[in-house]
Amino acid sequence: MKNTIASIAFVAASLAVFPGYAEEAVFGQLEFQNSCAACHGMDGKGNGPFLDFLKQAPADLTQIASRNNGRFPFQQIYKVIEDPSASRAHGDRDMPVWGRQFSQEEIDKYGPYDTMHPGLVEARILKLVFYLAT
Repeated sequence: MKNTIASIAFVAASLAVFPGYAEEAVFGQLEFQNSCAACHGMDGKGNGPFLDFLKQAPADLTQIASRNNGRFPFQQIYKVIEDPSASRAHGDRDMPVWGRQFSQEEIDKYGPYDTMHPGLVEARILKLVFYLAT
């Protein structure tokens, strides 16, 4: 958990200080479009094309900070993505909505996407979290 907090703090500081990190936001946007937009919509407002097939309306992700007294809860959002059971709408750990792509445990069990980059899962989640924060 301390590593996650440290990673979030480092990436946040990096994004604020180094404008070259804007390209990281592009990766976060692509991750969002690939993994989240079907339910949350391309604009993140909860109006994705799967809306009619869901039992529960997806959250408006553009209001995360406003629902938290104007502060974006980086650690909480990271956990919701990392642990699908943290949000009932995302399914349980056995069958999360987005599949296994954010679960290091599943990648270790069934085969990694990239064995040369063991931190890939954490990096994908962080990029997505920072995209949501924007």
